[in-house]
Amino acid sequence: MDQVHYRTARTRAQDALIQARRMDNASWKCCDMTFDKAPGIYRHMATQHADIIEDHTEQELDLIRSKKSRPAAEDSIQRGDEFKGRRAEKYGSDPISLHCSCDPALGTVILFYAYLPINNPLALAHLHKAWSLDLNLCGKVKVATEGINATLAGASEAIRQYLDLLTVQPEFTPLQLARPAKSLSVEETTIFDKKRYDFFKPTSGCGHVFGGVISIKVVDEICPLGAPELSVYHDPSNKPGKLPPRDFHNKLKELEGREDVVVLDVRNYYESHLGHFPGAVMPPIRKFSSFRDYVDKNKEQLSGKTILSYCTGGIRCEKATSYLRKSLESEANGKETEVLMLEGGIHNYLEWIKHEGKPKDSLWLGRNYIFDARQSLGLEDPSQASQGAIISFCQQCQVPSARYVKCSGFGCHRLIVACADCSPTPAKPAGDSGICCCNDCLEMGNQLRNYSQLEPAEQASIPRVKRGICACERKRRAELGVE
Repeated sequence: MDQVHYRTARTRAQDALIQARRMDNASWKCCDMTFDKAPGIYRHMATQHADIIEDHTEQELDLIRSKKSRPAAEDSIQRGDEFKGRRAEKYGSDPISLHCSCDPALGTVILFYAYLPINNPLALAHLHKAWSLDLNLCGKVKVATEGINATLAGASEAIRQYLDLLTVQPEFTPLQLARPAKSLSVEETTIFDKKRYDFFKPTSGCGHVFGGVISIKVVDEICPLGAPELSVYHDPSNKPGKLPPRDFHNKLKELEGREDVVVLDVRNYYESHLGHFPGAVMPPIRKFSSFRDYVDKNKEQLSGKTILSYCTGGIRCEKATSYLRKSLESEANGKETEVLMLEGGIHNYLEWIKHEGKPKDSLWLGRNYIFDARQSLGLEDPSQASQGAIISFCQQCQVPSARYVKCSGFGCHRLIVACADCSPTPAKPAGDSGICCCNDCLEMGNQLRNYSQLEPAEQASIPRVKRGICACERKRRAELGVE
């Protein structure tokens, strides 16, 4: 019996045992303890009842061996249904504020991606589910045939174990990030540790930065540009087009002010609002899949130029630069279009500034937005960096602030910069910031909230209520050139 069948049987056994402990009020009870979130009961079962899970796993294996397992359940597992669907509940979204008393120095958050062929994404997803339970990891993982995109948090030792488990998998051996079996010299150890550090981009933090939960998905693209046919690792210009932080920094200084140069921020508008490089073009896109439309509408402004692109950790630039090369190759009117990217993204640029460069010489303005409850990172000692000041302002009172809250409009997840005085209660996962992005949003949200609270029979008797487009969104679309 191979490992895939074993993991299938273990997952099925564990899910059945946990379902048996479910209460009517969407909580679970075991060992005289009540768990109101699924990760809690999963961790409890994995740590306190491993023997029971193993016994039931053997029973499930017997069913698989004898081919007596339910066809519908088998089909569901083979399709990977548990690795599809939304992370958050309907009308909900990921948490953007941190509510815990953990010492961040005891934990590690990693952010990494790899474009490389994955033969069996579903098997890798099952592995990540098992690892997350065994090591108590939280975060987000996307797996596709084109690679992996992940950001995970846990105890520092657990993260170290995860890295050792991942890097010995056959698909990941070409990265040469597995810990060598032989002893390394001091110099070799330093080189190896730096290579791992640059790739996995560790920072301090606990699992609460992801709300204490994990999301594992099997997807078509690990970074959804809407072009799964675009192969990054078959782009011959991909590797030569990557500039390490030092080279990107020098290139920005060398080409500053030239009309044939475009510094292009490929992130979303709410990210670039908190921080960006000087003179950057910042498309008002709300999601990365809109980047293609932006490029198609602005070929004339981009073709024949030297394009210096950047994003948070590099993954979006991988796809963006490949798409730019493909789209602009016949649009340059005799002028060569050179497309470059910041290797390792803003994160590695700031790390280079901290450890090898000089903070006072940093070209980065503001904060680097990240997709967890910490919201943003930056040069943590602004007194050493003339460019370290906050560049965004509270929507209400206009004082400098890099603190995001969610719009209180029901069903609206727009991020609003608000200082602690104007929105004193941090935006909890289901909380209320007390601020709306605009009056349109407030009115539409109230109508949608009232409709969603009706019984199904009542909803069926009246016209369906949907969210419209608020004034803020209309303005953004107009700037993007989309009606």
